[in-house]
Amino acid sequence: MIDQLRLIGVPGTNKVMAGELSRLSQRAFADLRLPEPKKEGLGALAYPFDPRLAGLAVRYHRTSTRVLWGLYRSAAQRLEPLYQELADAVAVEQRPWLQEGTRFSIAPFNLEPFAAGARQVVGAAKNALIEGAARRGVGLVLDPDDPQLRFDLRLHGDAVVLSLDLAGRPLNQRGYRSETGVAPLRENLAAVLVMLARHDARRQVLLDPMAGSGTIAIEAACMARGRPVWVEPRRPAAEEIEPVAGYCQQPTGALFADTRPLVLANELDPQLGPVARRNMANAGVERYIRFSQGDFRALVPDRVRAIAAEAGFDPGQGLILSNPPYGERLSPGLSVGFYRDLGAWCAGFPGWRAAFLVANPEFEAAFGSRPRIKKPLNNGPLRGYFYLYDL
Repeated sequence: MIDQLRLIGVPGTNKVMAGELSRLSQRAFADLRLPEPKKEGLGALAYPFDPRLAGLAVRYHRTSTRVLWGLYRSAAQRLEPLYQELADAVAVEQRPWLQEGTRFSIAPFNLEPFAAGARQVVGAAKNALIEGAARRGVGLVLDPDDPQLRFDLRLHGDAVVLSLDLAGRPLNQRGYRSETGVAPLRENLAAVLVMLARHDARRQVLLDPMAGSGTIAIEAACMARGRPVWVEPRRPAAEEIEPVAGYCQQPTGALFADTRPLVLANELDPQLGPVARRNMANAGVERYIRFSQGDFRALVPDRVRAIAAEAGFDPGQGLILSNPPYGERLSPGLSVGFYRDLGAWCAGFPGWRAAFLVANPEFEAAFGSRPRIKKPLNNGPLRGYFYLYDL
């Protein structure tokens, strides 16, 4: 049996997830000293469970894909001992999530290294939950279609971990995207890019010259303000899970309401303009984002700096952050010239920084300067890199 707050994210983002949680907790709880997390692989962190921190994470943590309450851990290598360990642990469970008649489901992740198939491992865990609860005199009901509680079952190293999914769904499903363009960037990955680029929203304008449906711009504005992850009426499952429920139902306004960011978003495709604007409005940050339509090469650096100065930001520093086209979004043979033009355009912003997520091996040489940071960072199944440049 364990008692952990577990953050699951994109591989290679442990430091980013920890940094964001630290930032949030410092603002939300003056008396809470965040402990050093235990790292489990390249995209998983484990903290001692604290219902206040769990409620904060499930409401505000934007760089993770899952926020979990880790309940049980087993190093068993076969189904029978796995079942027995889980059933015995549930049979002595005292935590209040275990309630009569609760409907539940189990979702498997990363179980391929286990000796048995994923369906068999899920079956053993399901039977263990039902049997262990019955020994406590509590009836649980398996309901994959309409569960009250969703369990997360995954292999970390040589141990199987069974957790409650406090959100009840992937955290990238924020609820503000009405539509998307081709190959849209996941919301949590956009938040990771903002953190990796170290955007200082109090002092720096953020410019996405190829904004698509607006995801990077929206996440930058939301993170600057400390807005809740979920757009109403979407609510996390933890609002029904004691002892986290009370902390999830506390006021859910902006944690950094004193920050007023300025985000500039530009998109070439005229069909995506209305989509981006709707998404910004749905997310509640349209007042902090100025949207323009056209080719990024037509964005005159002096005009961008003037806009920054007019809004009270330092025009001599800022951040260009984008997920430029590649793969199916960029026709073969056009990539080198396109990336060369992007590099030349960025050179018009001396003193600024530029950061990109690209899954195209031609990008680095074509961009024309050496990155300060080059970090492996995949976009779904595409192997990519995060590049950060001092301009």
